[in-house]
Amino acid sequence: MDARERGRAAWLFLPFIHPSNPPFIPCKVGKTAVNVLAHLHRLDRRWLYLASAIALAVPFLVRARIPMPPTQPFLVTRRLYDAIESCPPNKVVLIDSSWDMGSQAENEAQLECVVRHLCRKRVRFVIISVQRAQLGPEFAQRAIEKITAEPGCERQYGTDWVNLGYVQANDIKVVIEALCRDLHAFRPNDVKQTPVGQLPLMQNVRSIKDVHLLYSVTYSPAEDWISLVKGQFGTPVAFGCMTIMSPYYHTFIESGQLSGMLIGNWGAAEYEALLGRPGRGTELIAFASFGNCIIVAAVLLGNLGLWAARRGRREGK
Repeated sequence: MDARERGRAAWLFLPFIHPSNPPFIPCKVGKTAVNVLAHLHRLDRRWLYLASAIALAVPFLVRARIPMPPTQPFLVTRRLYDAIESCPPNKVVLIDSSWDMGSQAENEAQLECVVRHLCRKRVRFVIISVQRAQLGPEFAQRAIEKITAEPGCERQYGTDWVNLGYVQANDIKVVIEALCRDLHAFRPNDVKQTPVGQLPLMQNVRSIKDVHLLYSVTYSPAEDWISLVKGQFGTPVAFGCMTIMSPYYHTFIESGQLSGMLIGNWGAAEYEALLGRPGRGTELIAFASFGNCIIVAAVLLGNLGLWAARRGRREGK
């Protein structure tokens, strides 16, 4: 893209700074001011990198937090919260935690806030990874052990929660159906190689009929969870996905096939607000918000510099 094309793109984003719109531009601008503004058009990009680094460091240094009102979360976030609140004592929540370092930036917060809610409500849960992340059980294990060590969230492995480890899913439909019909035959041992029949929790959990909710948290959850778990067995399904993938799943939300969804770190932060305990999601949206402010400021200043440079060229003719 050459300079002329970049200029045209800039006018598309900010038409209100065009000289033909006098209500937004002062009628008289001194030559000195125009020259100073024109320098913004030729600003070395390294200054932008420096400004971005400073902006991202501010939340880390001052522990800044973005206010997140618990009364106005996204409807999809509230639905997931309400689904867990309504879990009966004789059922469990099955969590497909299929993420690793590739999507940890958003999926970790989505897992932590839901697990924290389960621990507070004394809802038992089972962890499994059936998609693309072979390290998923290890990442989930570390996150859950950290939460279960918190005051008010103390839970015992084997009795209150179980990690069934990773399952290679060459055909995810076959894997999901086998899991739903007989969990013991599907995963005879847990992640620690303990027979699941010896775990107190698993003695009462045999199939999807003993599951209140399936929550899949990964980069892009498989829609086969919806068609099989929800469509065939009638068990509610909820997702936690990366922000960039969320538009694809809104159709399932509107049709009622998904019982809730956490969208990136923003969804995790909303869930933490409902819990009344800020966590990793609340911390990370502060970094994103400061970074977005730099992007908006750069767009404004760049277009202002482009306007000043064009005006200077016209006056010099």
